[in-house]
Amino acid sequence: MLYEVFWLVFALIVGILMSLGLLGLIFSPSISVKPARITGIILSGLILLTGIYFSYQWSVEKKGIQTLTGQIEQAIRVYLEKNKKNS
Repeated sequence: MLYEVFWLVFALIVGILMSLGLLGLIFSPSISVKPARITGIILSGLILLTGIYFSYQWSVEKKGIQTLTGQIEQAIRVYLEKNKKNS
């Protein structure tokens, strides 16, 4: 369950980065000042590449992330079992 939550948050962040990068590349030619246009294209490209990089890193580290989140879930279960409140 924890892995799915992490994946959902990660996918949302990468989606936002990729969308911002693509939108920046699409709309940067409409900037009239040449230095600002070039800066916009470079920043948009960097944002897009950052999203691609994070997506690649997730796929490379997937097994490690699953293992880590499994250990965290187990630790939470053990903690909750030891600290049950008497109702």
